[in-house]
Amino acid sequence: MKKTLLAVVLAQVCLPSMASAESTDEVMVVTANRFEQPIKNVIAPVSVVTKDEIEAIQAKSLAEVLRRLPGVQISSNGGYGQLTTVTVRGSKNVLIMMNGVRLGSATSGGVNLGQLPLTGIESIEFLRGTRAAVYGADATAGVINIITTTQPGDTQGQVAAGLGSDGYYQTKGSVAGNISERSWGKIAANFETADGFDVSDFSSGAWGIDQPDDDGFKNIDVLGELGFVFNEQWKAVVNAYYHSGFAEYDASSSPGNDEADYVLYNISGQLSYSSEHLASSLLLATNRDEGENKGGGTPGSTIVTDRIQLNWNNSYQFSDQYYLGFGLDLVEEKVSDSKLWDSWTQSFKSYDQESRRNDAGYISLLRDADDIQLEASVRYDDNEHYGSYTSWQLGAGWRFVDNMRVTANAGTGFKAPTFNDLYWPDYGNSELEPEESESYEVALEGSHSLLDWRVALYDNTISNQIQNQGKGEQLENNDVRIKGLELTANFMTGFIAHDLSFDLMDHQNQNDGKDLVRIPNESFKWNASYLANDYQLDLSYLYQGTARDTNFNFPGEDLELDSYHLVDIAASYFITDALTLQGRIANLFDEDYMTAYGYNSAERSYYATVTYQF
Repeated sequence: MKKTLLAVVLAQVCLPSMASAESTDEVMVVTANRFEQPIKNVIAPVSVVTKDEIEAIQAKSLAEVLRRLPGVQISSNGGYGQLTTVTVRGSKNVLIMMNGVRLGSATSGGVNLGQLPLTGIESIEFLRGTRAAVYGADATAGVINIITTTQPGDTQGQVAAGLGSDGYYQTKGSVAGNISERSWGKIAANFETADGFDVSDFSSGAWGIDQPDDDGFKNIDVLGELGFVFNEQWKAVVNAYYHSGFAEYDASSSPGNDEADYVLYNISGQLSYSSEHLASSLLLATNRDEGENKGGGTPGSTIVTDRIQLNWNNSYQFSDQYYLGFGLDLVEEKVSDSKLWDSWTQSFKSYDQESRRNDAGYISLLRDADDIQLEASVRYDDNEHYGSYTSWQLGAGWRFVDNMRVTANAGTGFKAPTFNDLYWPDYGNSELEPEESESYEVALEGSHSLLDWRVALYDNTISNQIQNQGKGEQLENNDVRIKGLELTANFMTGFIAHDLSFDLMDHQNQNDGKDLVRIPNESFKWNASYLANDYQLDLSYLYQGTARDTNFNFPGEDLELDSYHLVDIAASYFITDALTLQGRIANLFDEDYMTAYGYNSAERSYYATVTYQF
């Protein structure tokens, strides 16, 4: 159940004699417990998306990759480049990282997927379920770790160009390899732009005025890596990422486009030590998340998060099957460069508080064996503004026969109040406390020669949920309950690999008895792939059930987002070993749908790409 789609096809079709040796059960992951371990022994459900898979499905955004995965729902204010958010199992409390470094805004509290392109990504590790006892705030529903790092000796080069509907155009390239016997490097760059389409449907009554214009975007991305191997035990890696983005959008009651400029960068350095029993790493990182909104004839606000983080992670193997994990996380966030435009006073304001620090430590004990797996973690976070929080996590897995296992997970977590929640001028509430959550899951899973499957039941409760509100007391008794059934399966029919998932949820805000906003009660996903000598075909089907939304101008008015079906198809033709021609049709049957009320999604779209590898 933890096999990537393309890996299954390659193992079963191209390398039948090596299938057992190359079993994807031997895939190693680092996100679950912050050290490398076999995916088959991780108790929580983990999905791994490889670079080859991303290229095969010809995804143009991170959102298109994530929406294929179990438990994921995507909400977007339009098409590419627009504000796009992710929820997992009905919750927005998802930690998104790049190479283990926390991303996102400390002001809004989230990550805009529309400004995280796919340039230079080697793999994505996605864990469902709480991991707050390991990672702290915001990791209560899941963790998404975007990995761009390569390994010494990896040599690769690629250039590509593509075009598509709505004036879409992209050029990108990357090269990686050894610089010397003890060093390696990587650089990747991406440029993409589109004229776009009219992302708003405000004539439907969401805002009361229509804005029939195209909303385009432009992204420039550069990613770099430099690594050194000092000896068999010590190595160091420096990673850097820069993004400059521009997007037109419709979000005001005045005619014409609003505009947003984005700058994101992330620089990290990691020193690692590895011996027979001890693995230790020290990571220092700094990143910025900056967005400037302009429109309606006003200067607009510039909202900036500067974050510095220091992580010290350790894993000590004190017997053949038992590991001790421990570490420290120190984070400082600043918003002092933000300028908040106040339309009432026609002036700029600042946050009431402009910085905060969070110090945390964690310790974990794990049994990593083929028959019985155990996890126990506890973490203590101390934040200088909203106080301290202790979170815990327990997990157990029992492989009662060779190919079947039962697992159980339980844990607590919290979501930190954002700077907007606490300190937005005239609206923030500095007395807010973190949201608290309790999560439970039981699952039965099986792994067979041509079929992997998993059935899981989960129950998540969020207490003290923070609401968008004016200045005043925090809402009381605002508890959220999310119960769900999750089914996943991977199997082969002849030479076609299938990846299926079904999610059924019962979710409710127990304060008013209503369903959660923009969360469907059911969804079904089917991804299929066929690989031949000269070509590859991929198909993706997504069904999303109805969901509740609200009218922006009248928050008490409930609206319904209709259910929808999406079908994407992609084909790759390998002209030579180095040259590949690709084509994709997104939204094949031209479905008319919304993931956020008042915002259109793209109609049937066509894309073509030429890629040369060297």
